[in-house]
Amino acid sequence: MARQSVFEASLDYFLAPISEFLQDDDVTEIMVNGHGEIYVEKKGKLFETDAAFLSEDALQTAVHNIAQYVGREIDRERPILDARLPDGSRVHAVIPPSARGGTYLTIRKFKRDILGLEDYLRLGSLSEAAAEFLDVCVKLKKNILISGGTGTGKTTLLNAVSHCIPDNERLVIIEDSSELKLGQPHSLYLEAQQKDTSGRGELTIRQLFKASLRMRPDRIIVGEVRSGEA
Repeated sequence: MARQSVFEASLDYFLAPISEFLQDDDVTEIMVNGHGEIYVEKKGKLFETDAAFLSEDALQTAVHNIAQYVGREIDRERPILDARLPDGSRVHAVIPPSARGGTYLTIRKFKRDILGLEDYLRLGSLSEAAAEFLDVCVKLKKNILISGGTGTGKTTLLNAVSHCIPDNERLVIIEDSSELKLGQPHSLYLEAQQKDTSGRGELTIRQLFKASLRMRPDRIIVGEVRSGEA
């Protein structure tokens, strides 16, 4: 069995208590507030579930397994993990002592049906004038900043706007945790890296941005930013 397949099978095993939510297309977010308290988000509303991990150790083992899958580490010195699952879903975890109520694990589900601007028009979420304006801005290579609160659809809108980019352009996508999946064939994906146990190997979004300028990009797309790289 290939290494990738081994990791995926291992993740399926350790995340078994929440597997039904991972497979449910109506669930957009899974929130584990310690091993015995799990909430999910459906259509913008939160619901408490009866699901639970067997113990705090079982939950922490699942988190460590996710970290291993993406080549990162989480421990008392680095208690926060940003990662992804094989399907692209975004993972954020915080472990004790930083998390006082036990390990916190939040999973933002990866959307398989990527929307385009025409879908925003069909759903009434965007006017024709606004859609045309965004399309023109992309065609003219204007700088575009997408901003909003948690869960407001920033990544979904970015994916939709990216449909306006011509297929013959070279794109460099830079993210903290790889999440975007663009349709253009000439796309290069760069991902930030955390420090190792010796404090080496850190690669920030800011450093990746500087490096990308030497990669002859037609466009640079930076994913979620929360610090100096903005």
